[in-house]
Amino acid sequence: MALGLLSLSSIQGSNSSSKRRTGRRKQGRRRRKVYLRGLYNLGNTCFLNSTLQSLASLNAFNLYVKQCIELLAESNGDSVDAGIVIQLNKVLDQLEPRDSHVKALSPRDLISSLSYKGQWIASRNEQDAQELFQMLSSTLQTVARKADGSLLGALNTNQPIGNGFISTNHQQQQQQAADAKQERRVSNPVPENPLLGMAASRTACVRCGYIEAIRHSTFDNLSLTVPRAHVTTIEECLAMYTAMDRLDDFCCRHCSIVATLARVKRDLAEYQTQPANSDRSSKKAKRMVAQLSEQQHMLEEALANNPEAELKGIELSRPPPSTSTRQTMIARPPKILALHLSRSIYLPTGGTAKNPACVRLERLLDISPFTTTGHISTIASAPISGPSLAASSYSRESLAEIRRRNCLYLLNAVVVHSGAHDSGHFYAYRRIEVDPDADPLLGSSDQWFMISDTSAVEVPLDTVLSAGNGYLVFYERI
Repeated sequence: MALGLLSLSSIQGSNSSSKRRTGRRKQGRRRRKVYLRGLYNLGNTCFLNSTLQSLASLNAFNLYVKQCIELLAESNGDSVDAGIVIQLNKVLDQLEPRDSHVKALSPRDLISSLSYKGQWIASRNEQDAQELFQMLSSTLQTVARKADGSLLGALNTNQPIGNGFISTNHQQQQQQAADAKQERRVSNPVPENPLLGMAASRTACVRCGYIEAIRHSTFDNLSLTVPRAHVTTIEECLAMYTAMDRLDDFCCRHCSIVATLARVKRDLAEYQTQPANSDRSSKKAKRMVAQLSEQQHMLEEALANNPEAELKGIELSRPPPSTSTRQTMIARPPKILALHLSRSIYLPTGGTAKNPACVRLERLLDISPFTTTGHISTIASAPISGPSLAASSYSRESLAEIRRRNCLYLLNAVVVHSGAHDSGHFYAYRRIEVDPDADPLLGSSDQWFMISDTSAVEVPLDTVLSAGNGYLVFYERI
């Protein structure tokens, strides 16, 4: 978001004098010339080329891939998923910035490996960059999980034991395997997927104020609906994602239990006051009184302690539908924030069209207004969590707090789609960090390139921020 009275751009401006001093010290040093390697288009594979170029610019992602490769080497992994990760690692290595010009690379082997998992990859038809991204992310997650399980299983394999008893030697082997298993977990744990974050969702009934249990779910990218506007911003897209929705025709469990309890109390009072015309009717009345009394107790216990508890044998009443609020916020920000800008518009005719809205990006993105703060509101009409800081109270000190909360991100890559909804061309903007020791807040050492298949051209930052037709946006936490 724009950082109030003291914006990030003004913070950069306040450092202009120090930048000029730094510049004078570096006048004698020539700027490093960087060359990027393109990828051949093998038949409508621009969706793959642009995604690979973007992923190659993400340091945490490249490290994660190499950690998965190490796991595969230790566990002797051999599968379709393993083949994809091996080929992906080879391509990413080849896409590293270079000091001299080099010809374009053919991703044929990676496409061949991917086609075993999804034949659409090699179909030569136009495909979707986000679908490819999700396939790569899920493949890496599967490989990391299976490789770790395979290795730990190998350490703990029980050897056949003869004579019907366990020897002391075998017990020692079992203990050694257990020790090795524990040592492996400590020294080389399963690599953490830098794309994975956690979202918190809450549904609340406006009528009675009951709030269902907060539900947490993991994500490797957030799909943001682009508003129907001529120009919008990435913050407005995030605000739409985390906005509180009001839904009608909601069946509240708490309201259902309250209605059921009222019904049970009425029935109980009726049986308790019903005159006994015979021994048979008297026994039935006593049986019903006992049953209804038990149900009343269960319903009152549920209302007092846990409305979500199972109410076995009780058919809940359905009160008139009520209005509810529903909201999702980011509970645990990922190392890499992957944002999918959903541009599909569903027409009354049943067809789809592309939303052409221009989405303005930010080089530095503060997502703290879209994250939970640790304080969860119990008011149905209030957000899950309020913003940690007022928009007008940002300062240099608060930026340090934003970074401490893992909420400050640096733009690293953008996949852009030009054309109509069902046809067009994908290309990428990719950030290159020339000086790894430079302060990312200043961005003085950044170089940006527009890469379209085999073509790579350096462009100014503002060209990237104002490109407008972004489709996948990748931010890395700083």
